[in-house]
Amino acid sequence: MIRLIKKKQIMKKIKYYAVLIIISVFVIFTSCNDTYEFHEKYTKDGEIIYTNKVDSLTTLSGDNRIEIRGYISNAFNVKEIEVVWDKGESSKLFDYAKSSNDTDLLELFIDDLEERSYEFEVYSKDSDGNKSIRVLTYGTVYGEVHRSNLTARYINTFALASDHNVTLSFKDGDELTRNTEVKYTNMNNEEVVSVLAPGESIVILVDLDISKPIEYRTFYAPTPKDLDGNETSIDEFGSDWAIYEPPYDLKTILNSMTFVPILGGVNVNWENPDNLELNLQFKKIVGGEEVISSTTSSESLGSYILGGMESGEQVLEITIENIYKNSWASNYTVTPIPAVLLDKSNWTIIDFDSEEPAESNWGPPIQGLAAAVIDSDLGTFWHSAWDQTQPGYPHYFTIDMGADKTIASFEIFRRSGRWWSANKHEFWVSSDNVNWEKVAELDSWLEVDSGYTVSAASIPTARYVKYVATEGYDYYAFLAEINIYGLE
Repeated sequence: MIRLIKKKQIMKKIKYYAVLIIISVFVIFTSCNDTYEFHEKYTKDGEIIYTNKVDSLTTLSGDNRIEIRGYISNAFNVKEIEVVWDKGESSKLFDYAKSSNDTDLLELFIDDLEERSYEFEVYSKDSDGNKSIRVLTYGTVYGEVHRSNLTARYINTFALASDHNVTLSFKDGDELTRNTEVKYTNMNNEEVVSVLAPGESIVILVDLDISKPIEYRTFYAPTPKDLDGNETSIDEFGSDWAIYEPPYDLKTILNSMTFVPILGGVNVNWENPDNLELNLQFKKIVGGEEVISSTTSSESLGSYILGGMESGEQVLEITIENIYKNSWASNYTVTPIPAVLLDKSNWTIIDFDSEEPAESNWGPPIQGLAAAVIDSDLGTFWHSAWDQTQPGYPHYFTIDMGADKTIASFEIFRRSGRWWSANKHEFWVSSDNVNWEKVAELDSWLEVDSGYTVSAASIPTARYVKYVATEGYDYYAFLAEINIYGLE
């Protein structure tokens, strides 16, 4: 009985395992068939092989073009790089040859693109046409629309110096600002372009011809530099050329200038309706050399007597500067009433504070005496006392011209080769040697031998002229000669 029960149990187990085996075989057969069908689906045209893909893609924007950069490693079989955009409507192939490096840098330029943003698909391909998987990158292309909205850096100040050099001060740029170009014409009628770097604000225009236009433009990158200071774009865009216009008030005042000829010069008049604080500089040519005088004014109707001018038609340059250090200049053609060098033959020295009689090694007997300033000899000079006494400033001498003369200007000459005398000079006139009027002054060291001309503030008529030195290098003063221009 027991044996019969065990036999039945064994038969049940055999049937159970037989069923499991049959089910397993069926599942395995079915799975293999499905795998085969799946594999057949994707290999019916041949097995798919993927080449090495491009990594770390970046784009650098440009002017209707773009650069795509990336890296590819161990790409032994890769022969081409393909870039696709516009959803497959446009593409470009780039030849690739592996270098000896494990990893190569790819620099792919695509030209003639419209100005907008793009999505680019990048593939590598081998000689059999096998592609890598797709790698996406994005970039923006800029063009004329972007460029047309750019403006040149703003000019803060324009300062014109007496030597025709101009200092232009520009407003600081931003992170996209690159070089600024300033184009002008110099006095030799040559076109010059000066370049201002983005981190600079001052540019000097050398020997500017102010009668010609000054043009300037600024270049900008479309994207800022990265954290390492490298450009993230491949092109810069220049603004339209702008023409510098001086502040309206300066130009208006210069346009209002009028001139009345006077003896040896002109009376300059101008309108300043807003009572602006102005510095005015007058540049004339005397004996082939530039001579500059200046004044300040805030009067609504300004006036200045400019003397010491040569005879005949000539060009006068006037520069005005406002409190913001902006300046501008214009040239004017004027014709003064001729002034002549007054004859000294009847002149005498009638007074002086001190003089130093000549020593044997000084030269002629007149050396050191006040009379030396009117002997028409630049080799002789007057010197205040220094041997027995050492009087201090002021030092002076007085000239009697023998009769009343109409005076336009004074010309003084230093002792040849010596500048360390007076640096403040005054010129006084009188008709009676009692009542005196200061008509001119000069605040300057006498640094050249060619002489210094000082215009009379008015056109006085006087018989007596007094020269006064009020300050100097030491306690003494000296002078080689004085000339006076006017009417005999």
